[in-house]
Amino acid sequence: MNRRDLILGGALGVAVGASAQAADSTKAGGAPYIPSNYGQTMDIMFTTSTDLNAFMPPGLTCVDPHRAFIKAERIKLRSPESDRMGPAFTQYHQVCITTMATTPQYGPRHRNILMWEDRAWAVGSSMLAVKRWAEVHMPYIFEKDHTLVAQGATVPFFVEVRRDGHPVLSFTGQFDGKKRVEHPAYPGFYVGGDPGSDLRALDLTGSDFSRPMYGTGTLKFGALPGERGAAGPGKSWPADLLKDIEVQGAIYQDFSFNRDRGSEFHLVRKATPGNGRSRF
Repeated sequence: MNRRDLILGGALGVAVGASAQAADSTKAGGAPYIPSNYGQTMDIMFTTSTDLNAFMPPGLTCVDPHRAFIKAERIKLRSPESDRMGPAFTQYHQVCITTMATTPQYGPRHRNILMWEDRAWAVGSSMLAVKRWAEVHMPYIFEKDHTLVAQGATVPFFVEVRRDGHPVLSFTGQFDGKKRVEHPAYPGFYVGGDPGSDLRALDLTGSDFSRPMYGTGTLKFGALPGERGAAGPGKSWPADLLKDIEVQGAIYQDFSFNRDRGSEFHLVRKATPGNGRSRF
């Protein structure tokens, strides 16, 4: 699999610390630990009146069909191959609509039901069914912002996703240091499962989250003019199918994770009949 093939996705009382086993500062023998993916993530937890099970493929069930979260991520890729590439092929933004889903065998994991990428190569990967290209805008957070929030001030924050000039997601909020929600557990992902694609569980060898800043705000979804589509796994449905959005809270953090490529996928269910073929 191409190392630029990134599946992300970031609610349960699963201990996040258990997934941070790969966050040690050094490997055996003293070599520095370099995760394969790292950057910053803004996780926005929300509720919706829409039944999110409508977006699940057969065999996958939402832990809570009315709770989801946005993962707005600024990501850098590291590998022997990507270290020789320029930033246009190793750094990008990704925004996911994610919920926690489960199977009896592999338990709760992230399920990205829709994703936007601002690099064309990031769209053409194993999550092609739910990935779309878009412009992603979110500000950088600087050391001074951390200091201001720690001193009791507020810092504004925005996330906007636009396609062909039309906003399909917008978040307007601020960091105020008030912890309203817990960080979503990060045990791995469920990917595929749309017609013609195997449903698989993806393992992570470890993840780490640090320096959280807490806040809240307002989240809105939109659609392109004339965009239509019914809810379903991997279908081209408009984001505004999610109704009655209420933000519970938000967390901005530094994050990293690692994949043991070649052995990280587990088959949950073989592909169902339909157009296309398995993408794994």
